[in-house]
Amino acid sequence: MVPRMAALLKKLREGRGISQRQLAEHAGVHASVVSRAERGEDAKLSTWGRLFEGLGYLLAEERDRRLDRRAEGLCAGKRRF
Repeated sequence: MVPRMAALLKKLREGRGISQRQLAEHAGVHASVVSRAERGEDAKLSTWGRLFEGLGYLLAEERDRRLDRRAEGLCAGKRRF
């Protein structure tokens, strides 16, 4: 179970271009905790919860920025084909 969670965390984080430091800041942990978790070395449930919650926050921020940019583009009269 831990190796799969570690791989998922790393894949999602890297896939969105989020640094370990950024994730650590939003999860309220030290960057070394993120590194250990991604290697499968930290199995505390509370830590995993904080990491995935922080990642969810960052992904929601990214989604909101994209929606804002899309709305600005549509309001400016730009067309997409």
